[in-house]
Amino acid sequence: MESVEENRTKGVDTLLGDPKKAIVALSVPFMIAMVVQTANNLIDSVWVAGLGPGALAAVGFVFPLFFILVGVGNGVGVGAASAIGRAIGRGEKRTADKIASQAMVLTIAVSIPISALLLIFQRPLLLILGAGDTIDLCVDYGTPIFLMGAFMILNGVMGGILRAEGNAKAAMNAQLLMAGSNMVLDPLMIYDYGLGLGIAGAAWATVVASMISLGVMFYLFFFAKKRTYVTMTLRDSKPDKEIYKDILRIGIPSSMEMLIISLVSAVMNMLIIIVGGTDGVGIYVSVWRLIMLAMIPMMAICGAAVPVCAAAYGAQRKDKLRSAYFFGIRFSAVFLVILSALMFVFAEYVTLIFTYDASTSYLRDDMVLCLRYLCLFLPFVAWGGMSTTLFQAVGRGFNSFISTTFRNVLQLPVCYILIITVGTMESVWWGITSMEIIGSLLPGLWSLILLGSITKGMRSGT
Repeated sequence: MESVEENRTKGVDTLLGDPKKAIVALSVPFMIAMVVQTANNLIDSVWVAGLGPGALAAVGFVFPLFFILVGVGNGVGVGAASAIGRAIGRGEKRTADKIASQAMVLTIAVSIPISALLLIFQRPLLLILGAGDTIDLCVDYGTPIFLMGAFMILNGVMGGILRAEGNAKAAMNAQLLMAGSNMVLDPLMIYDYGLGLGIAGAAWATVVASMISLGVMFYLFFFAKKRTYVTMTLRDSKPDKEIYKDILRIGIPSSMEMLIISLVSAVMNMLIIIVGGTDGVGIYVSVWRLIMLAMIPMMAICGAAVPVCAAAYGAQRKDKLRSAYFFGIRFSAVFLVILSALMFVFAEYVTLIFTYDASTSYLRDDMVLCLRYLCLFLPFVAWGGMSTTLFQAVGRGFNSFISTTFRNVLQLPVCYILIITVGTMESVWWGITSMEIIGSLLPGLWSLILLGSITKGMRSGT
């Protein structure tokens, strides 16, 4: 049987080496790619903001539906990354190859029907979510996204497989290409000096850019010899019950996590409408984009730590698993404390990117207040993020699902109570912040207990 030593790449060497160095080496390219991609999303919002507050709110209403599709791809991607990492740790290259090939088939099989359903039923669903007067703008934006959604999700899964084998630079380059293409295409497709498609142009720019990136990764896996460690073939695409089980053991709970996040986001929009109308939704969605930008270092570190922890767990190395877990928490916390402080101090300047136009300038003060509240929970999510990483890496998908559900769902009753008793937007921001803190600390404690349990009997050192 072919072992991990055969066709071993630099990325695999990194993955199986010092966990601290591996997390840094894998997270930095991931971080760069995510910064550029999130900056690209912000630029999307900046261009859309030029179309007025209705267009900005429309993007927020479509997002929860698109997040359902993203959740499917994320579930398969995380499940495959965890399974591939553990296979590499055990020295089973052929198993890693099969997992990658079958993850691709699984992504296509699941995402196409879900994309079709979202495309067909988007209008009634968006009306239920409170789109109201912005419904036509929502449909204009959502149609290209759902029409081509399966290919966009496949792009993300392939990037995840590259990172799972330690090939973070290749994944970064593909994502940079996608973001760069989107930045160029946005104004050309949105405004009259180009195609003049309006808000639909922003969606089509994202779709085309994603297809360009997908083409590059297809070339790497199927045509560029020895550029990747994992090899994909049609032969390995034949369904294997055990491999599907291994992927879905993490994939299903992970997809459900994304679904929960999507539903919570949708309900939160509906709650915010009660006190702030569609302007409130625009404020919340825009500020949440900034919060997600600040969380990129933590997400990159946790994303890098999944295959590192999985490889350590597969190799039954207690020292490496513990080292990766605690280093990930410390590394994430440093970034989040610094970024939280910067966002709090410079909130008035940061929010200008959404309020530069006369039609949205009146939202600025409320947006600043929202940002200063929400950035306060950032330092606490370092522990919560690594708890999810550990659960996923060692095949405890249900633990991860419970943690994510607890953190997100807990916000809704608290915010609702604050809305009916206090009745201000500020009370909603306070509710979200406090529940994010609690929802990060408790799963963190749970992961620490699990770490002590699973490392009993493991070996330390070679």
